Amino acid sequence: MDTSMNLGLTQRLSQTLKMTPEMQLAIKILQLNSAELKSQIQEVLESNPVVELDESTSSSNELPLDKIEETQSDGTIASVEFKEANRNDYGVDWQKYIEDSDSNEIKNYSSNYSDDTENSYENFVSKKITLREHLTKQISEVNLSPTEQKIAEYMIGLIDNNGYLRISNQQIAELLKIDEYIVKKVRSIIQTMDPTGVGAYDLKECLLIQAKDEGYEDDIVIKIISNHLEDIAQNKLNNIVKATGYKLEEIRDVIDTIKSFEPRPGASFPTTEEQVFITPEVFIEKIDDEYIVTVNESDIPQLKINTAYKDALKKLNKTEKATGDFIRSRLESARSFLKYIDKRKETILNVTKAICEIQRDFFDYGILHLKPLTLQDVAMMAGIHESTVSRATNGKYAQTPRGIFELKFFFSGAAKSQIGDDVSTIAVKQRISDIIKNENPAKPLSDSSIVNMLAKDGIDVARRTVAKYRIELNIPSSSARRKK
Repeated sequence: MDTSMNLGLTQRLSQTLKMTPEMQLAIKILQLNSAELKSQIQEVLESNPVVELDESTSSSNELPLDKIEETQSDGTIASVEFKEANRNDYGVDWQKYIEDSDSNEIKNYSSNYSDDTENSYENFVSKKITLREHLTKQISEVNLSPTEQKIAEYMIGLIDNNGYLRISNQQIAELLKIDEYIVKKVRSIIQTMDPTGVGAYDLKECLLIQAKDEGYEDDIVIKIISNHLEDIAQNKLNNIVKATGYKLEEIRDVIDTIKSFEPRPGASFPTTEEQVFITPEVFIEKIDDEYIVTVNESDIPQLKINTAYKDALKKLNKTEKATGDFIRSRLESARSFLKYIDKRKETILNVTKAICEIQRDFFDYGILHLKPLTLQDVAMMAGIHESTVSRATNGKYAQTPRGIFELKFFFSGAAKSQIGDDVSTIAVKQRISDIIKNENPAKPLSDSSIVNMLAKDGIDVARRTVAKYRIELNIPSSSARRKK
């Protein structure tokens, strides 16, 4: 057998996708939320002299995207007179850029689109985690059903900077159209999370949570917190002595213990200047019997191209080639940046309209009517790629008649109904939970009986599916639920 090595030249043809600077820009801008976009715009304003603020543009008289693109007024955001072309005529295919780049993550992007930017140490320092992020990470560590997880995410979003959830269970239940006992259960679970005392309605509840966590159950500490916080605040210790019968020294020891508790559980997390606020990308409003979707541009600076540079290009002679090349590169960079801001707005608007159309029952009737939805469903309706939908919804929020929700909140799995329509698994699980809640404790329903009851509601699921959902809801079997 000949094992000698042969050397020679061969030719091979292959195709590879390379991320051009403009492709990186397109993907980067689409992924940004409004706060990040505002920051990126500020960087461009500081680094590209061709771009400047358009102070004449008012958010109150904004035009739709199609109208903006048709407007050719001198110096406005839609003007590209230096190119004598519309902003759509850039020869760049947004869909082509997005659909094949799912595996690429653009980690760093310079506002001057140069690869020569040096990475500083500060770019690798992680930001301080917010209270909301800290609590959201803990949701997966507790035993909650998918429905309860979404409710928990919503309630965590309502917690203020100090760690208080100052909305009653009844108000949340009415808003989400669910039973109050579910809200109470989720709130109690949130109150077991770190930091201790988070999720309380007021100071009294916050201190009681911390006292019980320290082991002061059925103790004088609990009694004084429950009944005499106002006396403590006004230093009326004798009133406490008379009401409780305890000695003054004992009362003072208890007060010292209470003062060791944290009245603001969220105080150690970013606040004021450091606080990360949620700014909705879109507004969903019900006008008459129709839901209208609009993009929130109230906090986004409006830009225009400084036409003085266009005029300067015409006056340059051949000896000033370097200056001309610099101005042309800045104009091209500005043109691309402005185009993809428009594209971002258009994409988010179309994606949200598709979500709103499918999830109309949720906006009308509450969380139990949340329909199954996938990225592919929205992609088909919006005429874009699934990866584009993912980027357009990630980290973006919508202000709706039922509160502020992340756009990804509206995506869930599906079960089949008898008439062929899809039913959200979240709604099916909630229906199973309601059936078991109302059963006779002496004669609990079997999984087969639940299947039959769901069939009467038009929901076609197998017995093993009901058993699976029941286990995920942390509900025991019928024999374990039986009470004699």
